[in-house]
Amino acid sequence: MRKHFLLFVSCFVLSAQVCAAPALLVADTQSGFVLDAKNADSIRYPASLTKVMTLYITFEALSSGLLSLDDQLPISKHAAAQPRSKLYLKPGQTISVRDAILALIIKSANDVAVVLAEALAPSEEAFALIMTSVAQDLGMQHTVFKNASGLHHPEQHTTARDLAILTMALIDHYPAYYKLFSTQSFVYNNKKYANHNQLLKQYEGAEGLKTGFVAASGYNIITTAKRDNRRLVSIVIGDKSVQQRNKKAVWLLDRGFAKLQKTSDLDVNIKETLPRQKAIIAHPQKEYYQSIMRKSIAQSRMVAAELQKNKEVNLTTLMPKKITEDKSVKVEQGDTESSWSIQVGAFSTQESAEKVANAALALIDGQGKTIRTPQSKKIFRARIYGFSSKEEAEAACQTVQENQMGCLTVAP
Repeated sequence: MRKHFLLFVSCFVLSAQVCAAPALLVADTQSGFVLDAKNADSIRYPASLTKVMTLYITFEALSSGLLSLDDQLPISKHAAAQPRSKLYLKPGQTISVRDAILALIIKSANDVAVVLAEALAPSEEAFALIMTSVAQDLGMQHTVFKNASGLHHPEQHTTARDLAILTMALIDHYPAYYKLFSTQSFVYNNKKYANHNQLLKQYEGAEGLKTGFVAASGYNIITTAKRDNRRLVSIVIGDKSVQQRNKKAVWLLDRGFAKLQKTSDLDVNIKETLPRQKAIIAHPQKEYYQSIMRKSIAQSRMVAAELQKNKEVNLTTLMPKKITEDKSVKVEQGDTESSWSIQVGAFSTQESAEKVANAALALIDGQGKTIRTPQSKKIFRARIYGFSSKEEAEAACQTVQENQMGCLTVAP
């Protein structure tokens, strides 16, 4: 009753999105063919569908060997303070990566989403920057993430088409982990949690994937299903109730499978194919993401180890410092600077240079430092300025190199 009241209020106060017609799309994950779509490019709030990207990046860390399913992750005060849906974790506790993944898939736990974000990046804000960057790399052109859970943020948005692209990428890149989305329930601290996705039991061939709701968006769902060795993904964003949302998801899947049976008509009727990437990201972005995750995971393991020893731990000093999108780091263009600097690469685009420079900055003390990308012909150099001496610049370079990134010092 309370959710429906909030939905009613949001129509007039919070967002016009929730009163608009739902955004719908169904596609064949093998070919990428869009079989049906309506409002597929309409900007919408993703709600807990956001957690699919949080999991996608987690699976990348697992596949790269940076993280293991048995790793214990620490619970910060920020994570524990998240509103429900949650596991009600307490600051100073730990949770395994395995349980964290299942908690996101089955319980849609907001506190656990933040735990993963803080393990994989210096802060949830920093993780959201990675989420957005990965989304762009995958071809999700209209998606911006501001948190790891999907709790409402007015600047966090996506489209049905973008979420279909993300789902296809997850299936393509991490098929072993994708199977976890069909898990019906899991037990944590002697309590059993059932999957929120009712279609797992109600629709023949259903494999997952994720549900979501915030008052500003309405009821959302991504559903995958497989029949006769063909898999479809359907997206519904912004419906008025769980029942209507599920009904539309089933309607989309039924229409999609019916069209697949008429294979001779596909080439004539299909007007669009969703883009897909062969890998999560290409150089230099992969180095950028992994360098941040490597240091953050090491920090999380250290904190978790201390917690498991039952020592009195000051979480404020042990947890990584927060970094924000634009408050402490300036990205400027220019060649002249009176301080020592370090260079961590040279790239064909300014965007790539900035990404790698930000990755290096996350590994060192960034106070008083400035990123610049001086250009020479068609090359942009990724540099960090603001070192008071050659010795300070060399020490920063050593830290960067220890994290498997290239680095050299540059005199004023």
